Amino acid sequence: MAQNPIIDLNSPPISSLVYLKTNIGGWFFDAFLRSTHTSRLKITEHPVQTGSALTDHAYLESQELTMEIGMSDVATSLIPGQFTGGWSRSVQAFKVLKELQALRVPLQIHSRLGLYQNMLIEEISAPDDFTTLNGLRCTVTMREIVVAQVRTVKISSKPAVTDRANLGKSEPIDKGKSILVEAGLKKLLGR
Repeated sequence: MAQNPIIDLNSPPISSLVYLKTNIGGWFFDAFLRSTHTSRLKITEHPVQTGSALTDHAYLESQELTMEIGMSDVATSLIPGQFTGGWSRSVQAFKVLKELQALRVPLQIHSRLGLYQNMLIEEISAPDDFTTLNGLRCTVTMREIVVAQVRTVKISSKPAVTDRANLGKSEPIDKGKSILVEAGLKKLLGR
């Protein structure tokens, strides 16, 4: 591929548009025909005791965004140089999407309804027939990567049990006798 699929979102003229116009990782496609924004709360199926904290019984799943994208071979790019290098803009746009998916690099997606961080392209579906001969109409499904903050905690190097701890009385066990025999002997001896 002639161009790098990773775009510098701070480079002009992209920086002036990246937060204003719908894009996928700084790539501005000709049309976003439909967007489906999915946010789910997973509710556990365990019984909840009256008065308990409900936050322990529900959590947000990763966000999902599905976009239907349209590209035309006759239009010009919003950003000069995007989707060039191939024999058609639509084929080049499909290659860019596949490379972004293969790279597995978290993307920033901007849409009319919000800004999504840490998104990966999960699925690309592009039917190809006589209606898309001079263009591309594809559906791209992206899912959020849930990022956790890891913190190192310093733990004391001192042992948890000291030499002065009362460990109780230790009695040796005769391995030659079973517990049942030992219990029977104690009963017979009246102990």
